Amino acid sequence: MMNLDTAFLPNQETVFEKDFLSYGYSLSARQWGLLRVDGKDPLLYICEIPVNQVNLLDMEDRTFQYGIVVNDITRIPRGPYFIRQPVPVVFDLTRRKTLNQVTLSCIANGYPTPEFQWYKEDFESDQLVSKRIDPLLMPRHTVSGGLLIITNPEEIKDRGKYHCVASNQYGSIVSESVQLSFGFIGEFNLKRSSENGLEHWGKAIYCDPPQYFPDIQYYWVRDVFPNFVEEDSRTFVSFDGNLYFSSLENIDRGRYSCNVQSTVSSNGRNGPFFSVEVRQHPNYQQLKFPNNFPKSFPEAPRVGEDVRLECVAFGYPVPNYNWTRKGAPLPKGVVITNYNRILVLPKVKVEDMGEYVCRATNDKVSIEGSVTVSVQATPVFTIPLGDMHMDRGEDLLWTCEAFGIPDVNYLWLRNGQVLDPLSLEQGDRERFEIRENVLIIRKLDPDRDQAMYQCKASNQIAERYSSGQLRILDIKPSFAKKPLESDIYAADGGNVTIACNPEAAPRPKYVWRKDGFAIGSGGRRIILPSGHLLINPVSMEDVGNFTCTAENRFGSDSSTGRVIVLRGPVFVEQPPNRILTTVGQTEQLRCRASAEGILDLAYIWKHNGITLRFDSSPVDFHDNLEAAHYIRSREGSLEINNITLGQAGEYECVAKTSVGRISTKTHLFVYGPPGAVGGVQVLELTSSSAVLRWTDGATNGDPIRLYMVEGRTNWNQTWSVLAMNITAKDVDRLTSRKEAQLINTVSPYSTYEFRISAANTLGYGPSSIPSPQYNTRPDRIFQPPTNVGGGGGKTGDLTITWTPFVGQQQNASGTYYKVFWRRLAGVDADVTEESEYQSQIVKHSRSAGLFVATVDRNRRYYYTPYKVKVQGCNDVGCGQESPEVSIYSAEDVPQVAPNQVAARAFNSTSLNVTWLPMDLSRKQMRGNMIGFRIKYWRRQDKEDASVFYLSRSTRNEALIVGLMPDTYYWVRVMAYNGAGEGPQSERFLERTFKKAPLKPPTTVQVVAVNPSTVRVTWRYVAPSIEEEPLIGYKVRVWESDQDMSTANDTLVPLGRKLEAYVTGLSWGKRYNLRVLAYSQGGDGKMSSPTWVFRMGDDSDVNSSVQMNVAILVLLASVILSICQTFTYNLGLYT
Repeated sequence: MMNLDTAFLPNQETVFEKDFLSYGYSLSARQWGLLRVDGKDPLLYICEIPVNQVNLLDMEDRTFQYGIVVNDITRIPRGPYFIRQPVPVVFDLTRRKTLNQVTLSCIANGYPTPEFQWYKEDFESDQLVSKRIDPLLMPRHTVSGGLLIITNPEEIKDRGKYHCVASNQYGSIVSESVQLSFGFIGEFNLKRSSENGLEHWGKAIYCDPPQYFPDIQYYWVRDVFPNFVEEDSRTFVSFDGNLYFSSLENIDRGRYSCNVQSTVSSNGRNGPFFSVEVRQHPNYQQLKFPNNFPKSFPEAPRVGEDVRLECVAFGYPVPNYNWTRKGAPLPKGVVITNYNRILVLPKVKVEDMGEYVCRATNDKVSIEGSVTVSVQATPVFTIPLGDMHMDRGEDLLWTCEAFGIPDVNYLWLRNGQVLDPLSLEQGDRERFEIRENVLIIRKLDPDRDQAMYQCKASNQIAERYSSGQLRILDIKPSFAKKPLESDIYAADGGNVTIACNPEAAPRPKYVWRKDGFAIGSGGRRIILPSGHLLINPVSMEDVGNFTCTAENRFGSDSSTGRVIVLRGPVFVEQPPNRILTTVGQTEQLRCRASAEGILDLAYIWKHNGITLRFDSSPVDFHDNLEAAHYIRSREGSLEINNITLGQAGEYECVAKTSVGRISTKTHLFVYGPPGAVGGVQVLELTSSSAVLRWTDGATNGDPIRLYMVEGRTNWNQTWSVLAMNITAKDVDRLTSRKEAQLINTVSPYSTYEFRISAANTLGYGPSSIPSPQYNTRPDRIFQPPTNVGGGGGKTGDLTITWTPFVGQQQNASGTYYKVFWRRLAGVDADVTEESEYQSQIVKHSRSAGLFVATVDRNRRYYYTPYKVKVQGCNDVGCGQESPEVSIYSAEDVPQVAPNQVAARAFNSTSLNVTWLPMDLSRKQMRGNMIGFRIKYWRRQDKEDASVFYLSRSTRNEALIVGLMPDTYYWVRVMAYNGAGEGPQSERFLERTFKKAPLKPPTTVQVVAVNPSTVRVTWRYVAPSIEEEPLIGYKVRVWESDQDMSTANDTLVPLGRKLEAYVTGLSWGKRYNLRVLAYSQGGDGKMSSPTWVFRMGDDSDVNSSVQMNVAILVLLASVILSICQTFTYNLGLYT
């Protein structure tokens, strides 16, 4: 079809739900064409049928309820129909002792409930005869419902095909025939000779299984059972039962056994063990396929079965495998496994047929083999028979159709007996005609033709039945089930069809009346062949009562409905023809209509012909339109938010009811920033300037005024602004070609891409696509090196550092640096100043940004000030020198040790170390002093096991923590700077204090004294011999919402009463309180649990504090054993 759009019928809505097409006729356009449908409405398609069968269309809607009034649908009279066909059964002879019976089953339904009979099919005189199974004459057989139970099955007597017949008063139907067979496995031969093979040659070892039925699985064992043979790239167990070695190796020597198991039971057989010997051979085997490989299992597969294609090749080196299909790709869903040797076609289909090619490849050669998959198909009914409910005297054309490979043959049955017109009575032979899958019965007679009919489709694979019941009806017309609608609504100017669907047989004649007056067929009112009344067009004259009367030879019946004519919707408010707006604004398109009160009025909005959907989540409609831009009001208006250029175009408001629809249109023009420019190119390019030319894009309603130029280089892929808010000159007004010059905006020795954005009064638009790449000319370096500094290093060196130039700053190839330095006069008289700069060229890329000059070989100019500067150069020339910077040469280690080092115990785990202040001069420290290193170790340890503490301070004291209680420690001190540490001091010995109190105070009680004071009491703590003597106690109080580090301690010296008054507390605040003992060894353990209390006011305390505190003390003693934290409100009690 050259132009698909012309095939569609005109004036169709474009909605996304209608994803199907039907071929139909348009009354308005008076033409045939494609119609968009949702796939749910019936009869929206073309049906081709012979003229003499048109009457069958009305019969298709008839069911078993037609002409019958039955409340219980399960009791609707009908003939039998199968729910489940019988299936083949294999009786396992090895399980006779546990289950010595076999059951065949068929299930059918109908009303009255069908009765069942079973038949066994035997051949007599080369003819297939069905013998009825009579349980009275066959005591081993039992028929119960649809079950046939055979006790103590006998293989010779009972094997064969069986079928059942289901019957009730309306006829009989025959089931499919199924096979009853007997499964068994014989015994292996007990002896088997050895197998011999050649190294690096292929070998097939045959299983030689016993006799079996129906099928078995193979398992190979090596040396001992159950050491099963593991498959790998060389070893393969095929479905044919054989064990294949692609290339024998010495490790394959051993004793092997083939074992089999039945597919219908758990029983199996173990074959005899035999030896496999591998002999050496001077050559290796070339690739070849053994035993007709590739193979297909099964060889003649049926549709729906899993097909397994196997491929194995002999030869060395061991090959790889690959599967293809000639003339077509491999089917979807194929599974390739077992080192690509097996290709499985799951549930094979007819379209999977073809020639499958296996390619085996190794390092030496490649070979191909193919196997053809030819699929057979059991008959499947594409057009089943179905039930027919016909009129007396009508002609019936009954069709069934089935697909199968090979082709199917058809046979017709009536009530379970073969229907042969030649065997019928003389009067029926002319009425019955069979044309393969078509049965024709003329002049139907209920007394002779009502029965159960079956169409049998069979081929060499199987046979299938499709059944149907033929009912021949005599029914007086009745509207009891389908009367005319009481109220029929029609649109003024539209069309309406009034359905008249009585139950009647034979087909009745129809008479229509309006308000009691007969209506003829013609003009605006046409009586259709189906009996329906078509009114086209509808007018207000059609308001009234319409009566349909149906009559046949058994009587007549009538039904009446009232036609109500409704007018279509009318617009009350419409949007203007043109709306102008700008990007980012909000516009409201007003649309409101009025309609009949009983009708629902719906609004549809379209943008450029595409229906807008107002879902709860954003949905893309076309290109970049999103539902988030649109909001529809209940009155029908459309609000467009955050307008973009994509929202411009034609908008249509459609107001529709069930009887009509109207529409109105408006155009929305959106002004915005310019579109992207195009064709960006460079006309001239120097080391720092460029001339660009481009073509303007869309102006989007406002002239372009300014431009922005961005660029990126090979050094940095990030776009950067080169020129902002520039103007351009016209080169060609006809093509909107523009040109602009950029001065001192680009970097030399760079590869540039440019992009340009245009702007108008509404802002900048999107950037253009990048231009082609252009190279700028090289130039000398423009700027001096930055971050010049230095210092440090080893003694005698002057380290100079700077930030190297990145690619875009180098401006040419061959970048290097000139480093300058000169010594300044120091504080010491022996350091003299240099008048001239020394210099050095640095070209090594590894040392870029760093240069080390040796300025002092005699350790004289340690930590001496220098002036330094750096200059950048390239192949074109040198740039500016950097500003001078003062740095120091490398330091030397300190030359003096701290004097009069002493240590005093601070607590049980700390020592406070002191020494005399040191001279920090250059001669003594040889640099900038950083601090001191303190070396300490236990007296009983060697000095090599010492630990260092670093004090980064010039103070002459330091605290060493983390020591062991009551232990002697040696300490030394040494000064250090950036060059290292100086000489060590004399050592000093000191002991830490004994342990801090290990036990906490107990029986802590808190009593309110006034709104700002509490009284705290506790019990005495007795120190042990391992602890320092007590000095006193601390009462530690802090606000509950603060950290304990903010706590205030109230000290109680030893010897005083064990109580303390904590003052200065604030009313209404919550506090935490704990008590601890302390000594020279430090603070001891705190009391537990924590006391939490809140202070009250004076009146609360004066009125009730004494009584309630006493109660709280008693309560605390009870709760103490079960709680970790108390909370008391001191002063506020009720």
